[in-house]
Amino acid sequence: MPIGFLLKKIFLYLLYPSGLVFLLLLGVSVYALWGKRRGRRRAFLFMALFLYYLASTPFLPYFLLQPLEAGLERPPIETLRGVDYLVVLPARIYGAPGLYLEERFSRETLARWLAAVRLKKALPKAHLLVVGGSWEGPGSVYLAELSREFGVEAEFLDTPRDTISSVEALKTKLSRKRFVIITSAHHLRRTLYLFRRAGLEPIPYPAVYLSHQSRFRPFHVLYLLPDPVYLEITDEAVHEYLGLIFYHLRDLLWRRGR
Repeated sequence: MPIGFLLKKIFLYLLYPSGLVFLLLLGVSVYALWGKRRGRRRAFLFMALFLYYLASTPFLPYFLLQPLEAGLERPPIETLRGVDYLVVLPARIYGAPGLYLEERFSRETLARWLAAVRLKKALPKAHLLVVGGSWEGPGSVYLAELSREFGVEAEFLDTPRDTISSVEALKTKLSRKRFVIITSAHHLRRTLYLFRRAGLEPIPYPAVYLSHQSRFRPFHVLYLLPDPVYLEITDEAVHEYLGLIFYHLRDLLWRRGR
C-alpha cells in the first residue's frame, strides 16, 4: 500500500468524531496519570462524552448529511437513454484472501451495486464499469464477478483506491462520453466536483441516502440512546466535508500561486 495513501487514511481517521473521541479520552487518561489541573481533565472528559453522544445518536449525522444530499434526486430513466457508461464507485471492498464472494462488500457497496444493476437492466446498451480497488488488494474485480453471477456483464478497473484516483483513471476513457456516476448521495458532491474539475460532465445517480437511515421523525425514545451505527454515519459525513474543504482550498491556493 502506498505510504501516502496510508498516511491520508490515518490523518482522516484522527479528524473523524470517532478519532477525536479517542484522542480526547487519551488526553484525559494522560492528565489523570500526570496532570495536576482537574478542571482541564473534566473539560476533556466532557468534550469527549458530548461529542460521542451527538455523533452516536441520529441528530448530528442527520443535520450533517442534509446539506450534502439536498437537491440530489434520481433522474428518470427516460432521461438516461443513450448513455455510454454506467460507472459505479464502490465503498469498502475487502480484498483479503480466503473470503467468500458475498463477504467482501460493505452494505453501502452492495447498495450502490444494486442500483447500478437495476440501471443496467433498464439500459441494456450501456456499459457497466466498476471502478475502485481495496486497501488489501483487488476490489472491483470481485464486484464484476458478482455481476456476472447475476447475469450482468461488467468491466472493472482495480487500480484506483479513492475518488480522485478514479477520476484520473477514467479521464481519457470517458472523455466526450455520456455517462452516469452511481454512488451514495452524500458522496456525490465531492465526486461531481472532481469529475467536473477534470473536464467531464457526469450524470449523478444517488444509489442510497444515508440521511434516511439517521432520520428521527417520528420521534422515538430509543433515538436518545447511543448506537455505533450513527457514529459510522457521522464519520462518513465528516469525511465528505473534509474532502470538499481540502480540494476547494487546494484549487484556490493553486490558482493564487500561478
